[in-house]
Amino acid sequence: MHNWETGDLYLTTWVRLRQAAEAAIRAIEIELGKRQTTLAQMDVLLILSMSKNPLSPGEISSYVFREKHSVSALLSRMQRAGYVKKVRSRKDQRVVKIQIQPKGRELLDQAIPVVIGHARDMLATRFTEKEIKQFDRHLKGLRDLALRELGTEARPLPPTIEWGPDLVTHWQGLVKG
Repeated sequence: MHNWETGDLYLTTWVRLRQAAEAAIRAIEIELGKRQTTLAQMDVLLILSMSKNPLSPGEISSYVFREKHSVSALLSRMQRAGYVKKVRSRKDQRVVKIQIQPKGRELLDQAIPVVIGHARDMLATRFTEKEIKQFDRHLKGLRDLALRELGTEARPLPPTIEWGPDLVTHWQGLVKG
């Protein structure tokens, strides 16, 4: 990777933002690869584990910010691996819901500590807690601006998705354990 010095503060900062994100994601992907999984699979398993109900592929794509056709192909691979199960509605065979399987929960419990631990270590090494809060505010602002340009906005998770303290405590225990 090259250190871009463009002479334009905004372009240089944009390039650094992209480089930082891509490098961090690549580092996590390498660690997850050792467990024969990907960040995209972790995103799907995470949202399924937090959902009180099985989700449709379209619902999953909206949560993980990926195109429906990409999620559909990903779900097919994940079903072949035994991580999820596609279940057709008895009332309407066109309706498919995705259920996380025990093998998927096991993989999630093995891989989440990698993701959380790596992210926490990387950020804590560089930023104080106060700086993290400021950085998060700035990133949220950038995200919201980009979403507005796309004609959408960030919405709160619905009540059917639980990002509760029990789940966070469980995963924090796995990171430390």
